[in-house]
Parts: sequence; structure tokens; C-alpha cells
Amino acid sequence: MKKLFLASLSGLLYALSFPAYSLWPLAWIWAVPLLFLIRDAGKAEAFVYGMASGMVAWGGVLYWIAYVMNTYGGMGLLPASFLLLLLLILLSLYFGAFAWLARRFIHSRIAFLLIPGAWVLLELVRSYVPFSGFPWALLGYSQFPWKSFIQIAEFGGVYLVGGIVLMGNVAVYQALMRREILPAVFAAVIVTNCMLWGVWRMGDAALSTDAKPVRAAVAQANIPQDKKWMYEMVDPTIDIYSRLIRSAVKDGAELVVCPETSCPFFLFRQWAPTSRVVLLSQEVGAKLVVGSPAREDGRYFNRMWLIDRGMIGGYYDKVHLVPFGEYLPLESFIRPFFSGLTKEVGDFATARSPSPIGDIGAMICFESIFPGVTRDLCNKGATYLVNASNDAWFKTWSTPEQHLQMASFRAIESRRWLLRSVNHGISAIVDPKGRIVKQIGLLREGFIIADITPRTTLTFYTRFGPLFAALWAAISAIAALTRYKSDVKAT
Repeated sequence: MKKLFLASLSGLLYALSFPAYSLWPLAWIWAVPLLFLIRDAGKAEAFVYGMASGMVAWGGVLYWIAYVMNTYGGMGLLPASFLLLLLLILLSLYFGAFAWLARRFIHSRIAFLLIPGAWVLLELVRSYVPFSGFPWALLGYSQFPWKSFIQIAEFGGVYLVGGIVLMGNVAVYQALMRREILPAVFAAVIVTNCMLWGVWRMGDAALSTDAKPVRAAVAQANIPQDKKWMYEMVDPTIDIYSRLIRSAVKDGAELVVCPETSCPFFLFRQWAPTSRVVLLSQEVGAKLVVGSPAREDGRYFNRMWLIDRGMIGGYYDKVHLVPFGEYLPLESFIRPFFSGLTKEVGDFATARSPSPIGDIGAMICFESIFPGVTRDLCNKGATYLVNASNDAWFKTWSTPEQHLQMASFRAIESRRWLLRSVNHGISAIVDPKGRIVKQIGLLREGFIIADITPRTTLTFYTRFGPLFAALWAAISAIAALTRYKSDVKAT
């Protein structure tokens, strides 16, 4: 019982590191109870402890999924809870695998280097599978409040940040349980240097550019999710956005960004409401970025449009769709239970690859948690980022804040301004250092405006991706395989 308590404590510390709790220093010790448990555990026992820790951790981070399925998915609370349980089990497998791998290195003098590599490896895997990946609440995201430290994301992304945090965990374990001070000293030196680099990088001169600033605005209409797709809400929705856009342009905005599906109709197909948007664009003279569903060749897309003085300046179709929200994995089996989630506009099709709209790197909702999307956009010419989302599904739970923090990491990794427009909040303007310059809180209507500077410089991470993290993961993987072969020979 005591062992399960320690495993649960480890998971609880992990969950408390993220919003809505945001006790981010706990991320530096979350794994210590788990490491204590696995030091004398067998392989299966270590895996079980990891699973138990994961169940608690993901339950604290993703509790809201059952409520979303119950409220908007047409599911009863019991089947919605069962779905959540399946997801928790799936994600907890990563924690179980981590504990199993960590056990192989726990007695090594360089455990503080090898165990974090195993964690990074599993985070990289989770970013791509299953269902095209689910990199939600990666460990590095917990450090978002510590701005000077997370500036290293421009070299190794959120994965490198998370690896160093896990290194701190192992160093604490080695100092407390084995009286080994060298790992703690090494980790302290690494963290201190990262922080000093970040302090310099956040200076005004470090990211200066001669590019002409753009006066940009972000609009938030706060349309309730249960009313958003009602036919009678089309004109009132256009009325709200028209008022916000006109006010923003009056304050000097050259570009106004609206949320995902801010046009709750098929733009440029349903001409009565489309004409209102076109006339508004011609009237204000500013560039408008708006979202709508789109239909082509019998397929539906989640699309962001650039409209400039009544003309189509380009569009972007979503690449990473939300499982169970925009498409149904294992459709023939699941469709009878989840039809309510996609009934408004049907199932979406995925676009082939991310491409900017001119120099705008658009990301729709869930895509902002995939670092690879931002990299593709910037490598193809995006000079600033737009994240248009509709987080109204998640009401006022912790999800909007979690989503904002993850999206803001993309600004640091790419050193680009980020304009984030969300239907019910939290909308924000984020600078290339990850600082939230302005924001609109939950359940509010309004707009924010700031001067942003387009940037063309490519960071190391934008050019080469998670190279450092991948090398770290590879070293640990090779070490694990070597130890496995040694164990086999010994038997």
C-alpha cells in the first residue's frame, strides 16, 4: 500500500506542475518517489509502479475529457468516463515504459544522464503515435513560468527542456538516496548556464530586427459552443466580429486575426453571409484572417482564410486533426458512440502538409502543440505565427491555460511573434521570447492589439528539429539495449 502511495504521489506531483495548479517547481522532484520505488523492484513491478504514477498524473491533467464527451459528444457520463479511462491507460503505458527503462540505469553512476534520455525518447515517440501523436503536457511545458530557463527551447525544443528537468529529478534522487553529490553539481551547472543564456537572450538587443513592424489585432467574440452552429447565430456572430474588427482597425490595426470557425458557415460557398464578410474586408482595408469549414470534392476541411480588401489572399487547411473531435479513429466501431462530436459539419479531411498563407504561419487549434508544424511553416517562409482555436469545448477548465502555454513554446522555438485568437479565451499576443504581451481572459468579448515584427531568421531548432533531444534519446536507447544483451548472456 505504501508503494502504491509513493507511485501515486509521483503522478500527483507531475499533474500539479501544470495548469490549473501551475506549481511548476514540483516538476523538478516529481519522479523522485518513483525512482525510489524502482531501485529494488523487478521488471514487471517497476512497470506497474510507472503505470500507477501515470494514471494519477494523466487523471489530473486530462480529467476534462470526460466532461467534453458528456456535454458535447452526446455520450452518457459513464461511457465518457470509460473513454477517458482507456486514454489514461494508453498514456500511462509511457510512464510504465519509463519506469521499466529507468530501472536498468538506476544503479549507474551516470543515471542522471541516461534516465533523462529514456524520458526524452518516450516523449518523442508520444509526439508521433498513436493517431498522429498526442504531445500534450510534455514535461518541459511545466516550466513555462520560468522564462529565462526555457529560452533554450530554440536549440532543442520543449523536449530538451523536459530532459534537463528530468535530469534534475535524477540528480536529487542520487543526492538523497545515494549521497552522490556530483550529479547534483553537474545538473546545477547546466541549469544555471541555461538560465544565464536565457537572461541574455531575453534582452532587447538579442532579438532585434530592422523589419517594419505590423500593427496586429486579435479578436475574441465569446460565442457559446452550444449555440455556435445554430443557423440563427450566423448573422449575430458576423455582427460581433464586424464590430470588433472595425474597432481594431480604428485603433490602427493592419491585420486582424479571428478564431477557428469564426465564420460558422461555408465561406465563399454560402454567399449571403459571405458577402457580408467580403464587404467588411473592403470597408476596413485591413487584412483579415478568419476561419470556416470548407467543402471541396465531397470532402470537408478546417480552414483559415486570408482576406485582403475583399480578395482571397490564400488559405490554410488543417493538417493535424483532433482524434474523436474532427475525425474518428476506428470509425466503424466508434461511430455509434461519437456521432455528436462531429455532427455540425461532418468529418474533416486532412491537408497534405503545412504551408504558410503568404508569410503567415497559421496553426489551427490542436496543431499548436506539434512543434514540427511550426518548423515546417517557418522553413517555408512564415515570419510570424497565428494560432486560431475554439477552446470553448473546454469551458473554464484548465485546458485553455494549458493550451496557451504549449502554443507559446512555439514562439520561443522559432523566435516568432504569435497571434493567438480563441473563441472564448484565452486569446493572446506572445513575443518571440514567450512572454504574453497582451491577453483576453476566459468568457470575455473584445480585442487586443500590438506592434509585431516579422522575422526571417531560422533558429537551430527550426533548421534541425529535436536533434539534441534525439541524440540524447539514442544514447540511452543504445545503453538500454547493451545492458539487455548483457543480461541475456548472463542468464
